[in-house]
Amino acid sequence: MDERSALSELCRLLPDLRDRWSGPRLDLLEEGIEGLSAGTVSAVEVCARVGIPLPPVTRGTAPPAPGVYSPLPGLESPRIPAGTYACPRRQCGRREGRDADGRVPDCTLFGEPLRLRTRGG
Repeated sequence: MDERSALSELCRLLPDLRDRWSGPRLDLLEEGIEGLSAGTVSAVEVCARVGIPLPPVTRGTAPPAPGVYSPLPGLESPRIPAGTYACPRRQCGRREGRDADGRVPDCTLFGEPLRLRTRGG
């Protein structure tokens, strides 16, 4: 798996891992996240160190696109901008939509909101 894909997978899994893990494994994960933030370690290395299996990347395949919000009842167009949210640092391929409450997703690795990526940009 390439670095962008590994970073995306780690970002996606991080909240659940923090909830489930404890002790030395969690410490090792947090150390890896600090290294990612400092730019001293790669996401592939962090995943290998803590035992996160990374699926191989097959060229020509892409993850499914997140759903687009439908209009609120009585409105002709959606109030939420059409598009997906992407990595704020443009380092990974993670794409997310807003959650059920309309909140913008966060980058769990760097603690920043994902940036809006509209269809044209």
